[in-house]
Amino acid sequence: MSLTSELNNPNSPVSRFLTRELPATSRVTGSLRSQLPLRPLTLTPQAAERPDYRSLGRAVDRRLRVAFGSPLDSVLVEGVFFAGMDVARMTSHAAGQAVHGIGQALLSELKGQPSASGGTMTRPRPDEERLSRLCFAASHFEEVKRAGLRPGNPLLRLGEGDVLDDLLGQVPAYVPDDIARQVELAQADHALGWVVRKPLDTRVCAPLFSGSNDVDGADADFIADGHLIDCKATIRPDRFGSRKEVHQLAGYLLLDYEDEHGLSKVCFYLSRQGQLVTWPVQEFLGLLGARRSLPELRAALREALRGTPAPAESREPLPPRATQESLFGEDGND
Repeated sequence: MSLTSELNNPNSPVSRFLTRELPATSRVTGSLRSQLPLRPLTLTPQAAERPDYRSLGRAVDRRLRVAFGSPLDSVLVEGVFFAGMDVARMTSHAAGQAVHGIGQALLSELKGQPSASGGTMTRPRPDEERLSRLCFAASHFEEVKRAGLRPGNPLLRLGEGDVLDDLLGQVPAYVPDDIARQVELAQADHALGWVVRKPLDTRVCAPLFSGSNDVDGADADFIADGHLIDCKATIRPDRFGSRKEVHQLAGYLLLDYEDEHGLSKVCFYLSRQGQLVTWPVQEFLGLLGARRSLPELRAALREALRGTPAPAESREPLPPRATQESLFGEDGND
């Protein structure tokens, strides 16, 4: 969850480590662009003057998680948990209660969504439209967990007596079509259609790693059949592939200290172009200029972040998450 913020700081331990050990990010960028069409199709929101690209990106990621069979994750659940309390403090207790109830209803409806199978992700239009609105609304709760309740968050416009459909009614008109078109691209076999042809137990959404708590709980987007996949909803593929974006993918790979996920390939999925760019792990590390093997890099990162070498024959469990009592008597962990 917080690896991106760590990489925004060039002096953070993980930034310094990746810059030193994997310096050649421009070679990965060059390889990425060589795998894309010269002028790739790029979907953009239709009839939208100022699209909310941040919320759209999170909504598309959520929609793909629904297809893969894991519509909920800790970021959303914790965002719902804190949103009601934050709204209560900023507006009124009654509004906070309404937001809490709306969040619980959102979690329940998302949890009940069936996963995709057989390569087909799309739904009949009315179902797809509601699901797109649910995923977009979920992004507002995610924002609470990731950055706090900021002015302009639509949750602040809710009041006493409002229900889930009132929040869904605030979703901009361009959103359902934009997300639906990205889902249509994603279900192509050369994109992510192959994922939903795999058994459900080979798909992992929001995976955590044995090193996740060393960067405050970092979670990736997807793992499918040994592929670590980072989803990006960029509208400028010609500018995609910054040092931070490449190091984010590399960071998730290295945080799997114990090789729990058996990662064999790393990938960027560009959802607005429907393009999956893939490298075998060793090729990826070679492009980055790695001078050590993957196990050596993982051990060195662990030592850099924890200050002590990895034990020879042990695996440190992740500590339990901190909890806080809710104002409204429910914990949101359905």
